[in-house]
Amino acid sequence: MVFKLLLLVLLFNVVLGGRGAPVVKKGIFSDIRISRQTGNLLSGGIAGTISSTITCPLEIVKQQLQSSSLASANTPIKVSKEILKRDGVPGFWRGLPPTLVGIIPARATYFWSYEYTKRFLKKRGLSENNVWNPLIAGCSAGIFANSVTNPIWMVKTRMQLMNEASQTQYAGYANAVSTIYKNEGLGGFYRGVTASYWGATEGAIQFMVYEKLKKKELARLNSSNSKNSPRIKTLPKASYLKNAAISKLFASLLTYPHEVARTRMREQAKNGVFKYSGMWKTIAVVAKEEGSKGLYAGMGTHIARVVPNSAIMFCAYEVVGEIIRKREVDQKMAIK
Repeated sequence: MVFKLLLLVLLFNVVLGGRGAPVVKKGIFSDIRISRQTGNLLSGGIAGTISSTITCPLEIVKQQLQSSSLASANTPIKVSKEILKRDGVPGFWRGLPPTLVGIIPARATYFWSYEYTKRFLKKRGLSENNVWNPLIAGCSAGIFANSVTNPIWMVKTRMQLMNEASQTQYAGYANAVSTIYKNEGLGGFYRGVTASYWGATEGAIQFMVYEKLKKKELARLNSSNSKNSPRIKTLPKASYLKNAAISKLFASLLTYPHEVARTRMREQAKNGVFKYSGMWKTIAVVAKEEGSKGLYAGMGTHIARVVPNSAIMFCAYEVVGEIIRKREVDQKMAIK
């Protein structure tokens, strides 16, 4: 699976005539114009697919830790052994199909909305150098993307949390969708969306820190460069990875409890009754019954998954964006 996905990245570079395909000096479709929005979709989709496939086992373990009422008494190793015993190796990739189905629209809408809002705010007088620009744009992007894709993540979470003790056993993804709709209506697919909206602050903080780190590093490189040299506009790939990892770690540590609340809100009803409803009410119940350990259950596994995931995502986004911009310049020069 991962090998095939890596081939997609190579094919993408070959098609665009990018640096990832040294044997082919001109892309197969190098004359085709690709908009930045299309580039965002391709880069987000490919990078998201690879990172989600690689880190899916950590996502499964994290959600099991978040969901269990005895989460504070469990460890990632213990949960992993239980999954392996119950479902075998495939159990670590349960819920991956809806994840992959959701990655392309999620990343496309997320990055598109972020860039659009940044430009909109800039036109309204809020400079991109102002800390509020990426903060507002990141929050807006998170709310927009979650509104579009929450039903997909809802089904994925239900499938990943299903075990022998679950009162409802789904036969597959189609059965899960029909059962949720039958028992909970259309609103059932949006359980946990309020926690996701509050979680948009995590993305906003990440974008704010990421943009700050990127601009600071570019300024440092340009200040050490000679005056006659062209201005540096891009960073090494390692810098993108580093800045994305740092910003994601910082944002996750600040906002983690909403992750637990979202998972709890998406759990199945027991005897027809949902224990958790509303993000703040859920956080209050978890804090009262389980304390701070419950609010931060599974955080280590979560960090181990989302930090590399985000690093890959942002690096791919930046690199493909550079390829698209270079193509635009080359095509304009060819016309002249």
